[in-house]
Amino acid sequence: MSQAWQTPVVPDPPPPPMPVPPARPSRAGLLIVPVVLLLVLATLGGGYAYASNAFSQGQSLENQHQYASALAQYQTADTIAGNAVGRLILSDLAQRSELGLARTHFEFGQDLSQLGKFDQAEPQFDAAVTSSFADWQAKANAGLAAMFLAWGDSLAQQKNYDTAISQYRRVADYDPAGLLKAKTAAAMATTYAAYAASYATKPDYPNAIIWYQNLIKEFPDSPEAKLALTDTLPHTYYLAGLYYVTQKLYDQARDAMGKTVKDYPKSTWAAKAAAALATPQPLTGELMDGNSNPIPNRPLRISTHWRIVAPNTYDDSGGQIYSTTTDAHGNFSLILPPGQHYLVTWWDPARNNWVTTFVGESAPVNQINIDPLQPAHANVVTA
Repeated sequence: MSQAWQTPVVPDPPPPPMPVPPARPSRAGLLIVPVVLLLVLATLGGGYAYASNAFSQGQSLENQHQYASALAQYQTADTIAGNAVGRLILSDLAQRSELGLARTHFEFGQDLSQLGKFDQAEPQFDAAVTSSFADWQAKANAGLAAMFLAWGDSLAQQKNYDTAISQYRRVADYDPAGLLKAKTAAAMATTYAAYAASYATKPDYPNAIIWYQNLIKEFPDSPEAKLALTDTLPHTYYLAGLYYVTQKLYDQARDAMGKTVKDYPKSTWAAKAAAALATPQPLTGELMDGNSNPIPNRPLRISTHWRIVAPNTYDDSGGQIYSTTTDAHGNFSLILPPGQHYLVTWWDPARNNWVTTFVGESAPVNQINIDPLQPAHANVVTA
């Protein structure tokens, strides 16, 4: 039995949920934001007035060159206007306050530098250098360079040469363009020369010579270096030689005089040093017999030139001969030019001739050296 097709019954979808209306804020909640905003605005408004007043006072004090007080006022204004909250609204005042600080630090540094208070000026310039304003950074660096040059000049005038040179050297650190290079070099050359001269007067000739040499090496084109090469340095060597003679430091004396002659032959001091090296020196001595008894009233002579002509026989002709006679105690004294291997002979009445002692057939015993700048002494034994 057949059945007719029946369409299935589909139930209707459930109705959508009813929307929940938003909760209405309370009147107290609506008032919180406006009240906080008003409080912030009121606080900033009062701060602006206070900061603005401090800024105005800073300007007035700066114009009166009362820089320390001006800096305090600018700092107060910047503390209020430049903090995290204040900068949101007072950024212009903060910027102007910071600019006033940079400018006043620079002006304060210049003022202190002109007064010769360099150690106090330096931190003021440093503060301007560390500001965020490129133009004041550049001006402060230039101010530091000029300050160190002036500081060096002041110390040099006080004859504090070592510290002056240290300050001169700092100029280049703040003068990358080299605007003060020539002036600084001239000042340093003058100071080097003065430093060397001061050592020479102590006297401390080694240090004097070192500073003249430094001058010539570091500033060769300076007038002081050119004078050192032609006069002051060879003069210092010459004076050193004379001084060492008085101290009986004869080797050092000869070295100094020899340096003058060898290294500076065209200087006037080279001629004087050569003459000093050739100056005759006193020779003293005593003539004794084999038992160390003095031989009085005996003629002696010293020959500058001699040669062996046969075993135990010499010839002292052809040179200069210097003669003297021993006194009652066998002592003798005479002046001889510097020379090597002079031969001392004495008169022997028994042989009616001049004789000397031989250590071997061709080696006379009584040979002496007369060194430049140095007195000599010789004990002559006849045995």
